Amino acid sequence: MKTERAHALGMVPHSLEAEAAVIGAVLLDNDALNRVSDLAPTMFYAPFHADAFRTIQSMAAAGQAFDVIATFDAMRADGKATQDDLVRLHDLAQYVPSATTIRRHAAVVAERYRQRDLMRAGQQIVELAASAGTAAEQIDAAQMLLAKLATTKAKREPQHITASLVDYLALLNDLSEGKNPAIPTGLVGLDRLLNGGLRRGEMMVIGARPKNGKTALALALARNMARGYSTLFMSQEMPVSQLMHRHTAAAGSYDLGRIMRADPKDHDMWTAVSEAAQRLGELRLIHDDQSSLSLLDIRRKALAVKRRHGLDVLFVDFLQLMAGAGEENRNRELDVIVNGLKSFAMDMDIAVVVLSQMSRKADEHYGRPTMTHLRDSGAIEAAADQIALLFTDWAHPLSKREPAFEGFSELEIVAHRNGAQGLVPLHFNGKYQQITDWEGQMPVQSAATVSRSRGMPQ
Repeated sequence: MKTERAHALGMVPHSLEAEAAVIGAVLLDNDALNRVSDLAPTMFYAPFHADAFRTIQSMAAAGQAFDVIATFDAMRADGKATQDDLVRLHDLAQYVPSATTIRRHAAVVAERYRQRDLMRAGQQIVELAASAGTAAEQIDAAQMLLAKLATTKAKREPQHITASLVDYLALLNDLSEGKNPAIPTGLVGLDRLLNGGLRRGEMMVIGARPKNGKTALALALARNMARGYSTLFMSQEMPVSQLMHRHTAAAGSYDLGRIMRADPKDHDMWTAVSEAAQRLGELRLIHDDQSSLSLLDIRRKALAVKRRHGLDVLFVDFLQLMAGAGEENRNRELDVIVNGLKSFAMDMDIAVVVLSQMSRKADEHYGRPTMTHLRDSGAIEAAADQIALLFTDWAHPLSKREPAFEGFSELEIVAHRNGAQGLVPLHFNGKYQQITDWEGQMPVQSAATVSRSRGMPQ
């Protein structure tokens, strides 16, 4: 074939025949355009073909019929065609034997376009290698270029309700047989509110003030889910060594301080570390500790993990440390970031958990925080499928530290797109960096604490 000979000669990948066949098909049958909705004018190699397809799309969007004459008139009005081009359009309309094969021709056009993109990326990588900067920086930029090529946005077509019913009834049947598509978090109270756990394509945001156990909670969830699902934890404020200290303390139920001291004479500590290492080694857990992550960084790294290990759950710690993309202000940047993370969850078919800071106003009154205490709560509320706020009594600056509340934390689901809101009581053991379900009766505040929280004189 002509295209194969072109490849052998090292020419730019393209198929003029396939491009002509697509345009000819839609000129003969306007409805055929609906069968190639994934094609864009920029995918055509020949400028005339690109201009013709762009004009056809514009006419279709305006509800206008398009044949050879109508398309030529529209192109000439836009300065995209001369009188000689009428013959070219007429030849295109005669080119394709049948409009029914348009999908096959469109697939060839798209494939050649992606190959040209790959060639352009290769040329950019060559230029990168000759540019200023370290080899590590150049490799990182090259990987980002390839990651962008590897990501293709999922296309979904409108679906009639009869087809939706088939999929829905199959889902209900799976649920009745105990085949829940949710990814369990390992916390009974949280899984109950989430109808089984996190779901692919969804994003949960967990907010808390410092010292309330936000990272400990995220690491606990990551360990729980990594027992059966590939999990990537991206930390922007702690190196992997610190994350491993916390994992080891939690898995070994041992004092974090003693582990960090690593006294060679502390035999009990080394025994606990050995047992923890065995448990941790069985997890499908991957760490990353780059600071100031951008959306492109996350996409590139997550794609690499997915290719090597598979990927089911992504944790990002935390939102406000992420690098923006040059928007006019930080609020707008965070808006772009949270929406980008949500889109990424859907495109990658994974669950995403994002940790978020809360404002200092949450410390000005004693009690559970509210969604307004989340920094940039408007953008988060619009993008997140669930928003959970963590409150640990003893970590609050106004806490009386009553014995009954020692280790007591509350994770409140304050927004839930597909389920109920509610409270999940938790036990936070800071010494061991463990967060588990709260067992036993809920603690009750003394009368003095209740009065103080309501602003009443004691």
